[in-house]
Amino acid sequence: MHETIIRVRWGELDPYHHVNHAAYLSYLEHARIAALESIGWGMSEITATGHQVVVARIEVGFRRPASGGDELVVQTSIEELRGASSTWRQRIVRGDDTILDARVTAACTTLQGRPSRTPAPFQRALEHLLAAQRPAP
Repeated sequence: MHETIIRVRWGELDPYHHVNHAAYLSYLEHARIAALESIGWGMSEITATGHQVVVARIEVGFRRPASGGDELVVQTSIEELRGASSTWRQRIVRGDDTILDARVTAACTTLQGRPSRTPAPFQRALEHLLAAQRPAP
């Protein structure tokens, strides 16, 4: 599991002084990119293959509010890999409190937006990341 630390900025708050729901999507995206970079596949490396990874679906369950100045940890892991898509599980926590759980379906496309199989070297890297998520037997 990859972990990304986020410090809530005051401009991300809604009128109730809670993190605006839309800001969480940015946190999740930032953490997925950080996880990809941790395996050597940042956005420029993916683009260099003539591909991109786009979000096809996202499900978010909000559990507790976060507020300005909070330090949040976004836990990111891959749940499932397919030839042209992947399913990511993400959780945002503050200490022992779960702020939200998310399930993200990402798809590989060409730079022109046409669905495509994930390039083999990238798929192998994702498989390695997936394998690292599994508990030891």
